[in-house]
Amino acid sequence: AIVREASMAKGGAAPVWREFTKCVSEADDRSSCFKFREDYVECLHHKKEFTVENEVEAERARRNDEEATKKRERLLKEMWSFSWVTDPKYAPKEGGS
Repeated sequence: AIVREASMAKGGAAPVWREFTKCVSEADDRSSCFKFREDYVECLHHKKEFTVENEVEAERARRNDEEATKKRERLLKEMWSFSWVTDPKYAPKEGGS
C-alpha cells in the first residue's frame, strides 16, 4: 500500500484516496465511508462529470434544433409571402401578351 500511495502522490486523486483510506482505518462502520469511496471513484473515472456534460450538450443541441426549426418556418413563411406566386406585379396580364 505504501508503494501505491507514493505512486499516486502526484495524481489528482491522491488527496481523495487519503481521505478514503483514513476513513476506512478510523471508522467503526465502513459503510460510513461510502461518500469518500464514491468521490474517489468519480475522481478516477469522471462518470458523473461526463454524464452531466453529455446532458448539457444534448440540451444545447435540442435547443439549437428547436431554434433552427422556428427560424426555418419563419423564413419559409416569409419566402412564400414575397413569392412571385402571390405578388400582383407578376400576375398574368389581362388580354394576353
